[in-house]
Amino acid sequence: MNTSLSKRILIPVLAVVFLSMSNTAFAQGTATGPFTGHTVDPGPIVLIGDPASPIPIDLDPLGSPWLKSITDPSGVVTNPAGELLVMIETIQNVGTEPWLDWHEHILPNAAGVSSSTWFSVKLSINGSLIGFTPTGLGTADLWLDNFSLPVLPGDVLVIEKEVEVFPLLPGTAGPILRIQEYPTPEPASAALMGLGSLLLMARRKGNVD
Repeated sequence: MNTSLSKRILIPVLAVVFLSMSNTAFAQGTATGPFTGHTVDPGPIVLIGDPASPIPIDLDPLGSPWLKSITDPSGVVTNPAGELLVMIETIQNVGTEPWLDWHEHILPNAAGVSSSTWFSVKLSINGSLIGFTPTGLGTADLWLDNFSLPVLPGDVLVIEKEVEVFPLLPGTAGPILRIQEYPTPEPASAALMGLGSLLLMARRKGNVD
C-alpha cells in the first residue's frame, strides 16, 4: 500500500477516533439489554441488583446508555414538597475494560418535567468504599469521576445514592423516574480501539492490493 493512500486512510480515521473520545455519547449498553424496569421497595428504597445477582454491565463504545424506569404503583413515595428516594444499585463489570467513572442523567417524566435531583452518593468496589469526584449533586446530571480504584473486569460496584423526586402533574401517568446510566471508556482504551480498527482496515486494503 503506497504512502499517499495510507495517509488518506489514517487522517480521517484518527479524526473520528479523537472526536469519539471527547463525546459522552461514546457510551455503553448492558449485557442484558438497554432497558430495565424497577419497582420501589418499602422504605422508600429502590434495590437494583444484589450481591448474589448483580446487574451485568459490558462497556460497549457502540452501545446505548442503560435506561432504567423506576415505578411506584402505590403512589406513596412522592408528595407535593418532594421526597428523598434511596437507590442502591449492585452492578458488575462483565467486560474487558476497567471503569474510572459513572454517569447518570434523569430524563423528563411523562409531563415533560425534570425536577428530580441527585443528592448524597457513596461507592464501593467488592465491599470496600472508594473515593471519587462527584459533579452535579443537586441537579439532574450526576458525574462520578476519578475513582480512587478502578472497577476491574469481574469487580462488583455498589452505588448508593439519594434522589429527590416529585409527583407527576394531575391527569398524567408514567414512571416517577427515568434514568440513563453509563461509564465511558478511558482515553487510552478508546485510542487503542481506534488504532486497532485502523490497522485492520490497512491490512484488508493491503490484501486487496
